[in-house]
Amino acid sequence: MVPFLLSFVLCLALVGILIPVLRRAQFMDVPNHRSSHSASVPRGGGFSVILTLALMLLVFGRDGDGWGVVLAAMLVMTGVGLVDDLRSLGSGIRLTLQLAAGVALAVWAVHAGVSLWWAPALVIGVAGYINAFNFMDGVNGISGLTGAVVGGWWWAVGAAHDLGLVTVLGAALLGASLGFLPWNAPRAKVFLGDVGSYGIGLVVVALSVVAWVGGVDRWMAAAPLVVYCADTGWVLLKRVRGGRSLTEAHREHAYQRLTDAGWPHLASAGFCAAAGAAVCAASLLAEESLGLAVALGAAAVAAYLAAPSVLVRKRVQA
Repeated sequence: MVPFLLSFVLCLALVGILIPVLRRAQFMDVPNHRSSHSASVPRGGGFSVILTLALMLLVFGRDGDGWGVVLAAMLVMTGVGLVDDLRSLGSGIRLTLQLAAGVALAVWAVHAGVSLWWAPALVIGVAGYINAFNFMDGVNGISGLTGAVVGGWWWAVGAAHDLGLVTVLGAALLGASLGFLPWNAPRAKVFLGDVGSYGIGLVVVALSVVAWVGGVDRWMAAAPLVVYCADTGWVLLKRVRGGRSLTEAHREHAYQRLTDAGWPHLASAGFCAAAGAAVCAASLLAEESLGLAVALGAAAVAAYLAAPSVLVRKRVQA
């Protein structure tokens, strides 16, 4: 409980201190055709979230297996995001560093007893999810609400499996996400920026790796990653099939299409977070009935992905 409460209060205060600093430094997000906002908003608020998580990890999480590699990878990804916010990094450099974070986690996992055959999947999965989290940070509240769901999940699962690092970092992620949320939704006074989305994305996927290595069922470990990966993967598949560029900015994610169809940002963000929570809840059934767990999780993902098309169809019929 202490890491959660401290994280909430600390992040809430830090963001409030940081916003005027970002404004004075003209560290602003200028809207473009992909943006869901129409006015310039400070970006870089995610630094407060990362600082909070790092402090909680150093104070409360150093007796947990893997804390050093998680902290180092988080700080590296935060640095990558900061440089990307200041001046766009080349995609090759960015991907190389994301893969390096994946390699660090994979080496730790193999050293902890995971089969070497899993290493390539871990490396690609870590880098892929960091990018997916960044892609999905596009409407007010989505990262805060998703971070809260994931943090609460790992706080509970970590405590149930006696995994100190997972428990502490899950509680800290829940608190920091809720502390950031009032500054970002329903009206955004600040954005995470790449400095936040890369760092938080690393934390989310690292928690899945650490929990899996610690004995958590693989379906439960993967559950918090499913919705963001499904949305991103579905968009990439559609763009490949349509012969469109994968690197061109777009508004094809389900959460973006929901706002384009008239939903408020917070409603779209809440629907995405709720789908993630449903997948996590379904994974609890995996040990008893894997088929049922997969079916329920898939239904939640399908409902989320199909919602924009259903909404548009109803509006046309009306």
